[in-house]
Amino acid sequence: MNRYARITPEGTKDYLLEECDAIEQTKNALAGVFQSRGYRRVMPPHLEFIDVYRNTSASWLTEKLYTLTDSRGRLLALRPDATSPIARIAATRMRDARLPLRLYYHETVFRRSRLYAGHSDAVLQSGVELLGADGLRADLEIFLCAVDALRACGASRFRIEIGHAGIFKALVAAIDIDDVTKSALAQAIESKNSDELEILLQSNAITATDAFRALPRLFGDESVLRKAKTLFRASEALQAVEYLQTLIQYVRELDLMDYVDIDLGLVHGQSYYTGFVFRGYMEGSGLPVLSGGRYDQLLRDFGRPAPAIGFALDVHVLAQASLLRGEVVAQSLPDILVFGMDGFQATALRRLHQLESEGHRCEYSIAKTKEEAYAYAAARKIPRVVVLGGGELEESI
Repeated sequence: MNRYARITPEGTKDYLLEECDAIEQTKNALAGVFQSRGYRRVMPPHLEFIDVYRNTSASWLTEKLYTLTDSRGRLLALRPDATSPIARIAATRMRDARLPLRLYYHETVFRRSRLYAGHSDAVLQSGVELLGADGLRADLEIFLCAVDALRACGASRFRIEIGHAGIFKALVAAIDIDDVTKSALAQAIESKNSDELEILLQSNAITATDAFRALPRLFGDESVLRKAKTLFRASEALQAVEYLQTLIQYVRELDLMDYVDIDLGLVHGQSYYTGFVFRGYMEGSGLPVLSGGRYDQLLRDFGRPAPAIGFALDVHVLAQASLLRGEVVAQSLPDILVFGMDGFQATALRRLHQLESEGHRCEYSIAKTKEEAYAYAAARKIPRVVVLGGGELEESI
């Protein structure tokens, strides 16, 4: 018995009709922003060798990956992100292309979620990658592009949390823990789960606990940065705080501070982030709609050392929000139904092509009788019916 033939796997869903219209409208709006800034589209494959996600900078935990094998027995993964494949492309297929490279994408990523966690395992993302550019100018370009992308999708009430991956990296560099524990620490800090964080600190005999305990609470306005300077001892962590102070000055000049919160506990789950990171939320959704940051070591792992920064947007969340706001333009219905009487089917199809060339939206009727064609048109609210057979007859309904 096919027990699961009528349902979708956990973490996935079907998208129908108006939802598809909303998704396409969102993708088009984002593509307009990206293309206007000189970004060009790439399309990496859904499947990658698992080695793409097991390197020095990006080491994905196996339980997060959907894995399978090819016909030669080699281990593959459904891509959990688009950044690593694009880094691979930049270092191989586009190795001779002049830097900086500005690339964008619309791709589905696949990540295993905990059962009943409420997260989607298949997420349609649109995003950009600015490859071969470092420093403040590139960070500001990407940040402003992210803001404009949200605005282009109709989001007017949103918040973007700003942090720096270097802070967490500086703290964990001073202790001896494995990747699983690092990931658990990062998750506890990002989710601001103080109880879980305390358990991890004690069970792993972690030193410098004051700094780790403070990270989930270092959230808010610029006073957070001043307080952080009194807590951190590692020079790399202090440099990260100072960089954020400089970045914030320019964000203020851009009149964007009303959208910004500072979150020094924002460390991101992906290990490849090295610097400025950010995450966005919008009114009406508790899920992140935007995530990005700087990853200056990832391209090196593919043989082409170069700095990089980018971000991704959750198209499904943005599309759902536009539906709720009533902003989706539904796909236009046909304005003419073309029906051919028996023996005149080919004549009807030729007439359909002629009407389409004149700018009409036409549907070919597969009804068996003229009466069925009229009834169908009335039900679908198609205003005109063209009947071919023994002389063309055109009627409005």
